[in-house]
Amino acid sequence: AIEPMSAALAAKRATPAQLADLNAALAEMEVVGDDGDRFAKPDLIFHQTILRMTGNELIGSLAALVETALMMSFRLSNDNPEGQRHSLPLHREVAEKIAAGDGSGAQQALLVLIDNAEEDVRRSVENRNRRRKEQRS
Repeated sequence: AIEPMSAALAAKRATPAQLADLNAALAEMEVVGDDGDRFAKPDLIFHQTILRMTGNELIGSLAALVETALMMSFRLSNDNPEGQRHSLPLHREVAEKIAAGDGSGAQQALLVLIDNAEEDVRRSVENRNRRRKEQRS
């Protein structure tokens, strides 16, 4: 709930320097592609930048909480057979909506990104459970 609302607020308040930081994180994510270990850092920076873009100190202070949630998500979905590259267009859409000042579009794009990440984690956990069952058999 926090991050989609933050994206909407960021679309109204982001500075050019913050937009540059967001785009730099996105560019790094594109470079490292499906290397889960290397993808995690710029992805984390991307999401934390959105929180800071709100200009709200309370929301910005939640960056540590978001870091914890994202790191758990990365660990759970790191063995996703689809990798992380499929999330790049969604990240790009979030960045574009923020840069365009489209608060509701940024909020909706981030909701889709979060929903897809949740599905990635679910699929990864199911794959792990299936492999464990196969190893026991």
